[in-house]
Amino acid sequence: MDENHIDNINGEDRENVSDIGIHEPYNGNDEMTSEYDKENYEKTQEMHSIQLPKLSDSENHGITPRDEFTDLNSADDMKKTLCIDSIPGIGNHIPDDNNNTPIQNPIKKRTKKKNKKINHTKTMVQVFLGAVISVAALGIGIFLSTKVIGALRDITGMAKSHKEIDFEITEDMNVDTIVDCLYQNDIIDMPSLMKMYIKFTDNETGYLNGPHTINSSMSYNNIISALKTEKEYTETVTVVIPEGLSVVEIGKLLEDNYVCRASDFEAYVKTKHNEYDFEEGIAANQNRLFMLEGYLFPDTYEFYVVDYLKKNPNYDTSTWAKQAADKMFENFEDHITKKMKNRMKELNMTLDQTIILASIIQWEGSGEENMANISSVFHNRLADPENFPKLQSDTIYTYIENSIKPRTNSSNKEQMQKIEDAYDTYKCNGLPAGAINNPGMDAINAALYPADTDYYYFLVARDGTFYYAQTQEQHEQNILDADLRFEQEQEQGDE
Repeated sequence: MDENHIDNINGEDRENVSDIGIHEPYNGNDEMTSEYDKENYEKTQEMHSIQLPKLSDSENHGITPRDEFTDLNSADDMKKTLCIDSIPGIGNHIPDDNNNTPIQNPIKKRTKKKNKKINHTKTMVQVFLGAVISVAALGIGIFLSTKVIGALRDITGMAKSHKEIDFEITEDMNVDTIVDCLYQNDIIDMPSLMKMYIKFTDNETGYLNGPHTINSSMSYNNIISALKTEKEYTETVTVVIPEGLSVVEIGKLLEDNYVCRASDFEAYVKTKHNEYDFEEGIAANQNRLFMLEGYLFPDTYEFYVVDYLKKNPNYDTSTWAKQAADKMFENFEDHITKKMKNRMKELNMTLDQTIILASIIQWEGSGEENMANISSVFHNRLADPENFPKLQSDTIYTYIENSIKPRTNSSNKEQMQKIEDAYDTYKCNGLPAGAINNPGMDAINAALYPADTDYYYFLVARDGTFYYAQTQEQHEQNILDADLRFEQEQEQGDE
């Protein structure tokens, strides 16, 4: 913008121009003019250099600015169109006063974003690879889980099919050979694992030569213990337990056959273990000699023979004593039916009372008929405690002499006397404290189904003849008759 043009501005306009930042020309003197003044001066010069085309008054007459702009940019006449690029300082280029070098317009043009094409083939490959990796990971997981479960089963012996073998260790066998033989005989499934187990548990020595009985249900630890222990049995023995044997007599029979020590057997049946249903009906009684007397069912059994017991009579056989007793207890429970239990309820008797009575009948009678008649005598007395408070069975003295008195000493004499009195049917009222033997099915059935009689007395002559009576007088006469008969038989025998 030249000076003449500036001079033509009236006073009012000059003030307005000053307000928008017109200053004195930059004279190059840093002291007089600041950098800020220089910059604004140059911008002012650029603004005055913009020359817009003027329209004549005739052209502006009656035309609004909006219509004028529309007319100038008419699509019908491209010459009239004022492109924004043709306006100095507004378009893409701004002329410089010094060298007319165009300055790039800082306004960037908006570009249209291109739509990305979805590569379906690539996506499907990715999905497929993901599925393959997932399946592979699942398969590896299942494989590892199976191996872990298999290892635990082999170590513990749990959930494995049962197989028992007689395995013999010879002098030329080492640990690896022993384990390999166990694997070949299907006792273990993972020999490498067992070898590692033996190594880490420091069990590489101590295995005994000779025969050993091993089964696949044993854990690694139990197998190792068995192979380090001398085999304690090599054969079995058949033992017949007759009806009416007491605990003491059964224990002695087992000891004679090297099944277990009699003392170990007696110790096990002395107290309740709450492992069988029949134990629930046994009342606690400190005057009862053997709590489980009466429940060792008489039968024929096969037991292991403890060979070491032959060499050492004091060898602890508690484990074998328990096994022998458990076989008899299980057999007892198998023989007591629901019908029998219902019959006990009809008689208002417990199972324990039934067994105690059956044990007395077992020793008093012989044959089903005599057992039923003897049972009726005891049932009639039990039903009339006022007149017949005592059962008065002589057989009880056999139990006292064979089972109670041998266990009496100076230190327990008082307590053993109480036990003896609790069993003596001439002293105690009703049934004794416990069974006096282990009765068979004939005696048990006789206790449940007595004959229908009015008998209150009976006796057995020395020749085995049974006498029954309703009154004391009849009974005394039966005694005389029995003695007379015996004497007559003796005389006939002497002749």
